[in-house]
Amino acid sequence: MGNQGRRRGFASWFVEPYKQVRLGLVVLLVNFVFAVLIFGVFGYYLYDVYEAVSVYFKLSEGESIVTMTKFAVPLVSCASLIILFVLTTILVSVRFTHQIYGPLVSIHRYLDEVLAGSVPQPIQLRESDQLKDLADKLNSVAERMAMDQRAGTMVAVYRFLDDLNEGRKPQPIKLRDNDRMTELVDKLNKIAAKYS
Repeated sequence: MGNQGRRRGFASWFVEPYKQVRLGLVVLLVNFVFAVLIFGVFGYYLYDVYEAVSVYFKLSEGESIVTMTKFAVPLVSCASLIILFVLTTILVSVRFTHQIYGPLVSIHRYLDEVLAGSVPQPIQLRESDQLKDLADKLNSVAERMAMDQRAGTMVAVYRFLDDLNEGRKPQPIKLRDNDRMTELVDKLNKIAAKYS
């Protein structure tokens, strides 16, 4: 498989957009709840300190406004950092789910081929993908299936040749779909047709 048809950029991060966005929304909701809690607690304590300073030092209205602006800077900084944290978490979760859902799509295709009765194509993953151990094991299964299928086909070919060798009319050889020995078996079946 080449790189044809692969998307580039941010859009390429979405293999299963619905599932990835749903997971991203769960992460966003958790982040948002904790961000509001952190901001609320931090803001409450800053306001409480401002009120205490205002009462203790008996600040005038002008001094009170200057003091409030001093307390507003940490609140704005806190809010900015929380927003940055939420956005970064969303990007990281989308990127990480891409590394999981990409291999899962390949594994689903592989299993569909197995269920269809054909020898599946090996699963090819990118360097950054997760589930490599599982993909390697499934690729080993595919190799074993291909060897078993070739062995089964060879038994039928040998039986065919034994029948020919002993002067009996050989039975046509039947193959599964996608067998790699189709060309040889077709030729042998043509020979069997001549003995009819």
